[in-house]
Amino acid sequence: LDNTYSEAELREFFRRIAERLPGEPVAYVVEPKVDGVAISLRYESGRLATAATRGDGVTGDDVTANARTIRSLPLTIATAAEILEFRGEVYMSRAEFDRINAAREADGLPLFANPRNSTAGSLKLLDPREVAKRKLSLVLYGHGEMRGETIASHSEWLDLVRELGLPGPRRFWRCGSADEVLAAIAELDQSRRTFPFDTDGAVIKVDRFDQRARLGSTAKAPRWAIAYKYSAEQAETVLRDITLQVGRTGVLTPVAELAPVRLAGTTVTRATLHNFSELARKDIRLGDTVIVEQAGEIIPAVVAPVPEKRPPGTAPYRPPARCPLCPGGGTLCHDDVFLRRPTPALP
Repeated sequence: LDNTYSEAELREFFRRIAERLPGEPVAYVVEPKVDGVAISLRYESGRLATAATRGDGVTGDDVTANARTIRSLPLTIATAAEILEFRGEVYMSRAEFDRINAAREADGLPLFANPRNSTAGSLKLLDPREVAKRKLSLVLYGHGEMRGETIASHSEWLDLVRELGLPGPRRFWRCGSADEVLAAIAELDQSRRTFPFDTDGAVIKVDRFDQRARLGSTAKAPRWAIAYKYSAEQAETVLRDITLQVGRTGVLTPVAELAPVRLAGTTVTRATLHNFSELARKDIRLGDTVIVEQAGEIIPAVVAPVPEKRPPGTAPYRPPARCPLCPGGGTLCHDDVFLRRPTPALP
């Protein structure tokens, strides 16, 4: 979908639709933009036949066995339709994400970075029994092929989702004007903190399918829908320490260890500092009061220090010369941005 952070751009979206549908009343549906992993579910004669990820937009991964472990997903639905395809997002609730990370910490395992990545990794596991332990959830908000069912609008489709016992959006709004859409977006912004999943915006869609067909698409996205992104939430806290995290390619990245702070409905104690070049450019020091932002409501990031709250006697952070994570502390490879663990010599 096309994205916007601007009310002016959103009104321009409405203007373009009115221009292409002159004189026609246009209704819209507003629903939460769920931060999960896109999935398509195909029911044949009421039985779940296939579950696939979006992949490259044409071909995705077959995750049917793992999708069957999602407790809110019925394996059969009461419909006479030959084929019904439902599209939505698989997600991991914040509570489940916290539970899994607490268990991993107790076992001395690396913590998962965020619920979305954890969900994507879970769907790729080869053992559905392991997937079942992670208690994934699902919300359905779109349709694919329909054979044997006649639906004229998106709001009718969402009603059908509920009637069939499938998990639809927790809340959606049907709006008859631009002002009603803006009011719905504001209301959603107030209520989304209570949702069990992460959201970073609202999706606005033309309701009637026949109008969507006439509006069509550009080369990139449909003309009948747009995502409105909320501004990232920020908070101040104290930087207690800077630790190092090693990636699978050997790159070391600095991680901020923070005094606990509430941000976007969760307690944040760690945040990314991106890389050593950014750390130096922003002049972030141990003991600083820093501004933390929930970037896209996915990974918290340290945006900047608050210089006027800096304790006296602090010094700029100096990256280590030797790897603190290697046996014997091998010399690190430096470039302008990254530190990299030394490559072991070949025998």
